[in-house]
Amino acid sequence: MPVFGTFKSNKVEADKKGEVKPHIGGQAVIEGVMIRNKDIYSIAVRNPDGNIEVVKKDINTPVEKYKILKAPFIRGIVALIENLVLGIKSLLYSAQIAMPEDEEEKKKRKKSEKNRSDIFIFLSMIPAIILGIVLFIVIPNLATHYIGVVEKTHPFVFHLIAGFIRLAMFILYILVISLLKDIRKTFQYHGAEHKSIYCYEAGKPLVVEEARKYKTLHPRCGTSFLFFVFFIALIIFPIITVTIETLYPDFVNFNLALRKIILILSHIIIALPIIASVSYELLKITDKMKNVIFMKILIAPGLFLQRITTKEPTDDQLEVAIEAVKAVL
Repeated sequence: MPVFGTFKSNKVEADKKGEVKPHIGGQAVIEGVMIRNKDIYSIAVRNPDGNIEVVKKDINTPVEKYKILKAPFIRGIVALIENLVLGIKSLLYSAQIAMPEDEEEKKKRKKSEKNRSDIFIFLSMIPAIILGIVLFIVIPNLATHYIGVVEKTHPFVFHLIAGFIRLAMFILYILVISLLKDIRKTFQYHGAEHKSIYCYEAGKPLVVEEARKYKTLHPRCGTSFLFFVFFIALIIFPIITVTIETLYPDFVNFNLALRKIILILSHIIIALPIIASVSYELLKITDKMKNVIFMKILIAPGLFLQRITTKEPTDDQLEVAIEAVKAVL
């Protein structure tokens, strides 16, 4: 969720041969790719010796047990949480495989994998979540205030400007990190993931020669999802502000600092789940109707951002992505 990956969909469709194929998703990890299907996920990583290590694990999801979690707008929040947890697990695993280690270190790694709990995974997510909130909610909000736009008198203008600041910061962020050698390699694996998924969805043989032909841009990509998040936030954030002021008219008279704290918390606690769920549904609709002109217009900005977050992979990287796809079929 990942930014460097593709959302799995419950949708199934027929390929050119008429075979029904379930959608798969995944993400780039360190020196490799994670791919997930409905019930299982795989991680393929190239180790320091040059060999590809593949692990396959079950996905313990409550979705099949509680059908309500498949309902529109609810499923988006569930999918986001599942992908975040799965993404962190995959990144931690790939980091251990990709780094050189002796036999003693391997034993310690296997022991730590056995003892690692979901609490540890959750704690690993906290710094990234805090950084995201500060960069893309707190700073744009405060920056817009200090350039002289008053939220309580012009809430929609305020959040329109804050939204553009938020998007600009995100683009600047991914441009800067793309200059790092290791991140650029991850972006190449991101492109390899997309190409291998395209190859699978087209019903072609899962070999490097076939996968190489496809694009690195994919409409179900997490980067496109993030663009929808920024877009929907332009609408939801001012609605939350106006709703609070309507329910509590005295809110406009609150101390500025207290008012900002309440608004930012309401954006995090109330608005973000709504934005995530709506963005997920929009991602599914645009993927299903991607050949409709209006949908192509909606998809275009996300595909543009993917030109930064995906790079053309090498054949060796495609080989890793293909092994990850094969493992979940």
